[in-house]
Amino acid sequence: MNPERVAVQVQAATVSRLRAAPFEFGLMASLFVLYYITRGIAAGRAYDAFANAFEVMHLEQKLGLFRELWVQSWVLAAPALVRFLNFVYAYTHLTCVILFGTWVFLRHHYYYREVRAIFLAMLGVGLLSYTLFPLAPPRFFGWRGFVDTLALYHGMNYDHPGIATLYNPFAAMPSLHAAFALFSGIGVIWIGRRWFHWILGITHPTLMALAVVGTGNHYVLDVIAGFGLAAACWIVVPRLLRRRQEPALDVSPMIPASRW
Repeated sequence: MNPERVAVQVQAATVSRLRAAPFEFGLMASLFVLYYITRGIAAGRAYDAFANAFEVMHLEQKLGLFRELWVQSWVLAAPALVRFLNFVYAYTHLTCVILFGTWVFLRHHYYYREVRAIFLAMLGVGLLSYTLFPLAPPRFFGWRGFVDTLALYHGMNYDHPGIATLYNPFAAMPSLHAAFALFSGIGVIWIGRRWFHWILGITHPTLMALAVVGTGNHYVLDVIAGFGLAAACWIVVPRLLRRRQEPALDVSPMIPASRW
């Protein structure tokens, strides 16, 4: 193939992606706004959120998963580790998702439609779950020994107008922090397939799981549910997309096929 023709095609594809970028990023921003608006839906359901929290803790005790206090005691013994996990929880959640999406959009556009569909499915399930099952996170239960590390080390004020308007205090089950981290991790490994992609894809979800529990923002079951959601969406959504793309089987051989 003519190298000049290839260069023109590559340039045209790049221009097309750049033109589509504002729409794609605008769509993602709108969905994140919708995600944060769920705070208003759950704000008046504090009783349900705390009742559900006791149920979750009781279930974890039955399953032998009630390890949040142990994790926090280990984390709190090292102030530098606390600050690091606070940073991971507060600043890498959306940043890594945006970087992963941008990387796929610009460098591996062939996979973008699939990746976007998986992300939208996860976000939709999360929004539905937060609406139907509000859950008070562990940091609300200081009397049981839980510590809000963000408030303790960084003076986080959840009632500040700039935070309160974009914050759902009862969005815990599933942990979308954990779900998005594993979503990005699986995607980086599956698309990149090099050794450093494996390191990134394993390290980020692991750190996020430790961060959400260590900072007192999620239960172990939240993390399991978040990881399960991400894995299920990576398995189910691509298959559904491929099924939709399969050509329909013509069962009427007597009728000539359309030229269109």
